[in-house]
Amino acid sequence: MNWYVLHVLTGEELNVQKRLARTAPQIRTLIPRRKLMERQGGKMKEVSRLLFPGYVFVYAFLDNESYYKIVAPDGVIEILGRPNPAPVPIKEMAHVLKWCEDSELIGLSKVEDGDRIKVVSGPLKNLEGQIVRVDRRKGRARVRLTLFGEPKEIDFGIEVLEQAPV
Repeated sequence: MNWYVLHVLTGEELNVQKRLARTAPQIRTLIPRRKLMERQGGKMKEVSRLLFPGYVFVYAFLDNESYYKIVAPDGVIEILGRPNPAPVPIKEMAHVLKWCEDSELIGLSKVEDGDRIKVVSGPLKNLEGQIVRVDRRKGRARVRLTLFGEPKEIDFGIEVLEQAPV
């Protein structure tokens, strides 16, 4: 069994997941979401947003029968990988599964001024630094890192930071 990625119509991710649960209960689906703080009507409100809009992860043994069950629901465009559906590499899927250990909902990042942090995604992934300032209203943090042997201060979204191991 492998993980595959379904390209679906944007906004239909949860409907595709429900349809697959009805028609093929043996196929596991995953739609990673994250909690965010957004300003709505002048007030901060916690909301849930899809991490990968337009995509649904499925865990299945892909033979002819399961292939047609997976692509049959309304809203499914294709299984990624051309010309044949390609499984997600195990190394890449391990990151997604680690984010979603307890549920499909990834919690808010809890970082404070002065914390040692590690960047968990993006081009500077795995770099460690120290938070200089957190702007909760914008959901951003200014982090001091060492790049090319020189200290630099870079702004990051709070969601890409985690506490650095001590």
